[in-house]
Amino acid sequence: MSVCHQQFALHKLYKYLISILIGHNNFNVKKTKEVYTSMNKKILCGLASIAMLVSSAATYAGNANGHDKVLINPNPPSLTVVNSISDVHGYVGGFTSDAILYPIEGKVYATVTDDDTGVTLGAYVEEGSVSATVLLSMDFFQLMGDWTLIPTSTLPWTMDDDFAMTINGTTFTVEEELTGRAFPHLGPVEDPMVTGTMAVRMSGCAGVRADDAGDYAGKVGTLCLNGTFTFDESFNGHGVSNCSIAIHDPQPGFPVIAE
Repeated sequence: MSVCHQQFALHKLYKYLISILIGHNNFNVKKTKEVYTSMNKKILCGLASIAMLVSSAATYAGNANGHDKVLINPNPPSLTVVNSISDVHGYVGGFTSDAILYPIEGKVYATVTDDDTGVTLGAYVEEGSVSATVLLSMDFFQLMGDWTLIPTSTLPWTMDDDFAMTINGTTFTVEEELTGRAFPHLGPVEDPMVTGTMAVRMSGCAGVRADDAGDYAGKVGTLCLNGTFTFDESFNGHGVSNCSIAIHDPQPGFPVIAE
């Protein structure tokens, strides 16, 4: 029985009991011992049914799919893992001697996964924002041509120190440089003949530090991005990343600040 059906049944049972009690109060004929006994039995049976339904509803609510499950978490108690989906847009903002300056900005959503398979289903709630200047190697321009002719299997990228991801009121900044790669030799993620664009698989990880606000104030840890970036003919881009932040409370003397 679903939670909605259980709530409907409870509602009907309450109405039935109330009708019995009202009938008892307005009972004008001779109240024999048998009549009282019959009413008491009905009331007791009704109360027992309510208790069973409430217990069943609580059990159902405690199990994600209405069946018994045991939560397993091998993570140490100090570790907090936050999973999210970031959806950003970017463009060529300039150049350095060896990199393409590529500002990005977008939204961050709380990840919803299937509790049986772990597959990401999407998101219901926007939980923050992200902005940064991505530094792409000049080799990224090779993505505008034939990917099979790109001589290296990966293309390096990183982020400038203006990276900021805000989640649940906490803003994370990069403490240790992000090391990222794009993987053109894996081929486009989607069929370019259908989409009209070329989406490349990308990933990267960095050490991060939280500011003193929000749910994760003062924590440190790692941020890993795993997703795609799609470039159009003008090299404007749209990126979607499944982000995982694993954070903990820093021990005395950490993080070590580079001089």
